[in-house]
Amino acid sequence: MRNFNKYFGLMAMILGGLIGFILFVILIFYILKVLSITMFNIPGFDSFFSIVVLIIPYAVFFAGYYYLHKKIPLSTSKFSRVLARTLLTLGSLICFTAIVLLTLKFFGLRKIWLNTLNDNSHFVLVSQILFLFITAAVIAGGDAKEKDWMDKDAA
Repeated sequence: MRNFNKYFGLMAMILGGLIGFILFVILIFYILKVLSITMFNIPGFDSFFSIVVLIIPYAVFFAGYYYLHKKIPLSTSKFSRVLARTLLTLGSLICFTAIVLLTLKFFGLRKIWLNTLNDNSHFVLVSQILFLFITAAVIAGGDAKEKDWMDKDAA
C-alpha cells in the first residue's frame, strides 16, 4: 500500500505540473492579447512598433558581428584573421546599408528601387546569417588543432 501512495503522489504531481504549465501558457497568451489590444489603441504606437520590428534583427546581427570581431585576435592563422576581418567588414557594410535604406523607406522616401529592396529585404537578412556563420567558421578554421582526449590525459 505504501508504494501505491508514493506513485499516486508522483503521478498527481506530474499531472498537476502539466496542467499548471498549460494554464500558464494560456495565461501568457491572454495577457499578451490584452496588452496588444491596449497598445495598438495608443496613438502613434503602430509606428513605434514598426520601427522596433525593423531595427531589432539588424541590432542582433550587429551584436553578432561585434562578438565575432572580439574573437578574431584569438585565431592563430593570419590568413583566417584577414579573411574574417574582410567578411566582417563586408557583412557590416551590407547590414548598415540595408538598415539605412529600409529606415528611409519607413520614413516615406518613395523610390522604385527602394520598394524593390523592401520587397526583397528577407534576402538581406539571410545573407547576414550566412556572413555570420561563414565568418565564425573561418575563425574556427584558423585555430590550432585540438588534442585528442587520450593525448590530453597522457600529458
